[in-house]
Amino acid sequence: MARVASSQGWQADDWRAWFQELVGLTRRELVQLRDGAEEGPKHVHRARMILKRLRTGTRLLQGVVDKETLKRNLQIFRDTARLLAPSRDGTVRLRTYNGLVGNDEKTTKGKLAEVRMRLASEAAAGEQLAWEEAEDALRLLDQAGVPKRLWGEAGKEKIKKSLSRMLKRARRDYRDLVKGESHEFHDLRKEVKDLFYALEALPRDAKGSRKRVLASLKVLEESLGSQNDVFVLEEWIKEEGYGLKECPRFWRAAARREKSLRKIVIREGAILEDLARDSRYRKAFLTPQEAKRIIPQKRWG
Repeated sequence: MARVASSQGWQADDWRAWFQELVGLTRRELVQLRDGAEEGPKHVHRARMILKRLRTGTRLLQGVVDKETLKRNLQIFRDTARLLAPSRDGTVRLRTYNGLVGNDEKTTKGKLAEVRMRLASEAAAGEQLAWEEAEDALRLLDQAGVPKRLWGEAGKEKIKKSLSRMLKRARRDYRDLVKGESHEFHDLRKEVKDLFYALEALPRDAKGSRKRVLASLKVLEESLGSQNDVFVLEEWIKEEGYGLKECPRFWRAAARREKSLRKIVIREGAILEDLARDSRYRKAFLTPQEAKRIIPQKRWG
């Protein structure tokens, strides 16, 4: 098996440790969910979040680790997350609704209360389903295989190219959003999340510029996630027949939230441009030894 010098931080053992740690964390959340631990939705959320990390990191290793293992693992991580999706979706819709209109029964009566009751019922049904599916999710997860090999310097170059492609797609959609050519937050959210988890999955602890980049991307991803939650809830409420006439308070609150989140996304999304043109942030994609050789005028990728 080809190896990179340990000082570079790209040994295959690093990726195996990353994989095994995240699979172990996912398993722990699923066991707690299966055993009926309190706060089931939190265990569902954490498990799905870790599974997303695993999917992103697995895609990042395409062309570096054996294809058979990667293909099987991607399907396993995706199917496991899907088993938990109904619980997560219902919980998020209810939480987003309460955040927009409040959950005080004295001030949310009539149609608003009716909507909340229906959302709460769906969330409860989703929680029950997640508990029932936890054992199947554990069985699926146990089928995931440990990545077998990392192909030295060639592999490292493939990984850096993957990161560059992720950044390029995110910058493209961000620019369209700023110019008003797109109102699609969902794709940008997925791209930013992929970029965040990919940088997070790189060997060695995040320090310096990579740590700063991760902090900025986290704020951006959370804002995009909140925006997507509002859109998903609006679609649900619209399909259930609660328009502006039936629930004016909700729709006014949703419009205000969308406007506020858009401003945050445009402001925080500037990190995507910084990553492409600022030497401090370009270092986030490099190993420490390579970062030292960067000069401000040099472009890479």
